[in-house]
Amino acid sequence: MEEKFIRRSFHFLCLGILLVVFAEATHIPAYPKMLEHFHLGAGYAVYMQLGFALGLTGFQPLMGWLSDSFGQKIVVLFGAGFLAVGSILVAAAPAFWVLVVGLFLKGFSGAAVIPAGVSFVGRYFTQQQRGKTMGIYGFYTVIGGLAGPILSGILIDRFGWNSIFFLCSFFGVISFLLFALGVPNVKGQKSKSFDFLGVIFVFLLLGGLLTVPTFINNYGISSWMWVPALVVSILSFLLLLAVEKKQKKPLLDIKYAKTRTFWGPSIIAVIMYMSFSSVMYVLTFFVQSVQGKSSTVVGLLQFPLFLTMAVANIISGRLMGKYSPRRLIGIAIALLVAGVGMLSMARTATSFIYLFISMSLIGSAIGTVGPVVKSVIVSKASPTRLGVISFTYITIENVASRVGASFALVAFALFSAGGNASSALSTTALLLTIFTAVSFLFLMFIPKKNEENGEEMVEVIDLNQESESTTIG
Repeated sequence: MEEKFIRRSFHFLCLGILLVVFAEATHIPAYPKMLEHFHLGAGYAVYMQLGFALGLTGFQPLMGWLSDSFGQKIVVLFGAGFLAVGSILVAAAPAFWVLVVGLFLKGFSGAAVIPAGVSFVGRYFTQQQRGKTMGIYGFYTVIGGLAGPILSGILIDRFGWNSIFFLCSFFGVISFLLFALGVPNVKGQKSKSFDFLGVIFVFLLLGGLLTVPTFINNYGISSWMWVPALVVSILSFLLLLAVEKKQKKPLLDIKYAKTRTFWGPSIIAVIMYMSFSSVMYVLTFFVQSVQGKSSTVVGLLQFPLFLTMAVANIISGRLMGKYSPRRLIGIAIALLVAGVGMLSMARTATSFIYLFISMSLIGSAIGTVGPVVKSVIVSKASPTRLGVISFTYITIENVASRVGASFALVAFALFSAGGNASSALSTTALLLTIFTAVSFLFLMFIPKKNEENGEEMVEVIDLNQESESTTIG
């Protein structure tokens, strides 16, 4: 009965996460209509995206720390609540700045909720079960990301741009109920001190990193406008390391981050997710601006990307019991190199089928690597620090995706400005292929076999608030 309770709770959590991921993926198609409503130019979209990105990435380490200190349930409940409130603010915003605040809260909800699946799997499931359940978690998140833009476009065309945000607010309420009724209330180990400086320096670090490509996109790489943001991020990183070493219960687990169990797979994930997100954005401009095709074609090309990613998550999770993490990650890297490499040979006349196959390979690669990397990262983590570690990793993954996409767009724009727009995709993809292949060098730091952390016993409070000790496996 205990195992059934945990598995049921896991699916309740994943359903709530699916709704939050769906909501996080809906706003981009609405950007043009939102700006038109406030009579603003396209340049103001930068502030909208920056507000959302700061909420999504800037507070994930803090959410992990709060999860370890006060319990995971209260964090995801706050996240669902912020989704409902933030979406209403966007939908009914009387001024543009209110809309930006709403997007910030919408992003913040993702920071609180989405990484919770990783720490839940690491806390309650053994290594033998972890791969399969991590794959299921990945499947839920990808399905949410796949359905979001499709339904968003339909609702925006039929009922106006704010209709999708009213729906997101409703989904925030539903996810709140799912978390309240289905997620166990795990006792956290309350800290006597709050890592205030850690929160400040993490926010400055991530804010600086996200602002650098924003300034480059606005003013060009030749402008010095982006340099102060880069300096702030570097100084914040150095100060963060100094501060976290002195904390008894730091916001970031520097000691664990130094182990190859964390930084080995994290570096590979950074490289792969930067390439993945770069391709997504660059291909959109190539198909529409160079090939002259409609946005529907772009959507059709993204469909195999997310579909293969969802299926690969399930398959990869099941294969973890048979194959080593090193082999599975190596296969994922090879698939990504092949998929991105195909785009390096793309031309204006390149067929839809060719691009479709490339997207399928890229989606399969990201879907394969996701469960494996997450399982390796939590494999030796202390159960009392799973929140901090899992949320820190998801932060790294998100920042890599957003920074990678921004710099890829800059590269595409620079190559296009050279006078040969048709080769901008192939040149950018060639650089990304070489960049992706570098991740093969870090395979040696991935364990040859599945490893298990020593502690599986956790304290759980059931739905009736009765404490019981639960072990899975």
